[in-house]
Amino acid sequence: MTDKTTGAEQQEWGSAFGFIVSTVGYAVGLGAIWKFPYMIGSNGGGVFLLVCIIFIVILAIPLCWAELTMGRYSKLSAIAGMRKLEGKGSPWVAIGWFSLATVFILISYYITIVSDVMFYIFKFISGGLRGMSMDEIAGYYSGLQVDMPYKFITVLIMYAISIVILIGGVQKGLERANKVLIPGLFIFLVILSIRNLMLPDALEGVKWMWTPDFGKLNGSVIMAALNQCIFFSGVGMATLFSFGSYLNNESDIPFYGLVCMLSNVVVGILAGTAIFTALFSYGMDVAAGSGLVFQTMPYVFNEMSGGIIWGGLFFILLFAAGLSTIIGLYEGAASVLGEAVGWERKKSIFISFIILFILGIPTILSTTAWANVTPLGMDLFTFMDFVAMLITCPIAMILISIYAGTKFWDRFMEQSAIGAKYFKVPKIKFWYVICMPIIIAAVVIVGIMGYF
Repeated sequence: MTDKTTGAEQQEWGSAFGFIVSTVGYAVGLGAIWKFPYMIGSNGGGVFLLVCIIFIVILAIPLCWAELTMGRYSKLSAIAGMRKLEGKGSPWVAIGWFSLATVFILISYYITIVSDVMFYIFKFISGGLRGMSMDEIAGYYSGLQVDMPYKFITVLIMYAISIVILIGGVQKGLERANKVLIPGLFIFLVILSIRNLMLPDALEGVKWMWTPDFGKLNGSVIMAALNQCIFFSGVGMATLFSFGSYLNNESDIPFYGLVCMLSNVVVGILAGTAIFTALFSYGMDVAAGSGLVFQTMPYVFNEMSGGIIWGGLFFILLFAAGLSTIIGLYEGAASVLGEAVGWERKKSIFISFIILFILGIPTILSTTAWANVTPLGMDLFTFMDFVAMLITCPIAMILISIYAGTKFWDRFMEQSAIGAKYFKVPKIKFWYVICMPIIIAAVVIVGIMGYF
């Protein structure tokens, strides 16, 4: 079906389950399995987890409801949708532009991490990391970051896989892929968590992850928790708006949004359980940082009985999580761009790829040829993350919150109630207009100050 407003092909979910697993897959990704465990380890354990869950409840879930409703009501993606809702010249269209900027920036550097995971699958299963010390594994991983032919080739392979899936459309491509990837990811994390809970001293890892140490609570931890909340939920990144546009009026937005957001937290907790039980059992450093998955965990798996199987499955499912996020983000970028200028789907997907690849070159070169390029004192990878997570995405979140609580409020309450079977979106207008914007702005300001 073609939308008469934009000339773009109108997509639609095939089932409620397909929508839920695709939304969970889009938001969960490496944010839950790669980033969440190392962020817990680097930010005080249980207190970080507690703040993160609070942010999910008070920010992510309300914003998810708003984005899905705006998308379903307009039946368009973020830019075209806001033009339809408020007029082409309306300042509220900035919601779409900031969301689009976030998703393009995020994909451009995020895909390099997923490409590393893809390579690790073959390296680990083939026994290429077998017998290495943790320092040797760390050195190997560092070597990959300066191997430019490897970087460009693996990133191009990732884009090729994503394009093939997305060309299939929402039902045959995105939805079909996630119906396999996400249940498989969940089942594996449950099995790995149970298996690792049987290791000696494993329960110490669970206790550490769930015990808040409020003495470690500071501005840096709160900012890190907001950053993780954004990764967990995917709000303010255009994709939830697009996903909402594919929903029919029988869809239960309040319930779907709640299930999707809480499912992301559950996957993150399962990943943390699987990882920290193993780390405590083998006496490893829980604060290993971003190298936790690529440097520490391979060593842990090497020490385990049957570790090559567990490690191989771990990286396969980690790749599945990352791929599900990439195709979800890519879907958002392509749909927003295509509907904004009236391109058909395939054209938008391929032009988005060209933009994304060019935008990602600085990130790929950030460890070699452009290592000395340090805007605001940051390497280019960190700078891209800074712009997306502390500027464009928070601005989009604040605008969505204010818009939902003001000009869109009556339509928001009316439209989100259509199809609602269990409960309705709470009518707490001041929370959208005042509370959420202040919370987001305050935490972001603290976070930015921490960089300087």
